[in-house]
Amino acid sequence: MKKHDNWDLTPVKVIQLGTLVDNLTVDPATGDILAGCHPNPMKLLIYNPEDPPGSEVLRIQDSLSDKPRVSTLYANNGSVLQGSTVASVYHKRMLIGTIFHKALYCDL
Repeated sequence: MKKHDNWDLTPVKVIQLGTLVDNLTVDPATGDILAGCHPNPMKLLIYNPEDPPGSEVLRIQDSLSDKPRVSTLYANNGSVLQGSTVASVYHKRMLIGTIFHKALYCDL
C-alpha cells in the first residue's frame, strides 16, 4: 500500500499466498516482509484440541519486483504452535506470536 499525505491508502502490489495472512512485519536488516499466517482458518473458529489449528510464517523477499520470492520460515500442524499471528526477526532469531496459545523463539 502507498500512504498519501491525507492518510489515504492505494494498493501498490498484491501477492497471493494461499493462506490466511494475519499480521505483517518488516525485517529491519533486510526489508523482507514476514507474515504470520493461518494455513486452515476454519480450525481457529471451530477449535478442536484433537485437531488444533496450525501455524505458518512466510518470508516475502523483493516484494515490489516482478517476481517476489516467498519462502516458508516455519510451518507446524499445531502440535508445537497453534494459530500463529505474527513473527519478528532480529539477528537471525525469530519470535512467533499466536492468538491464544504460546510464543515460540527459534534460530533461523
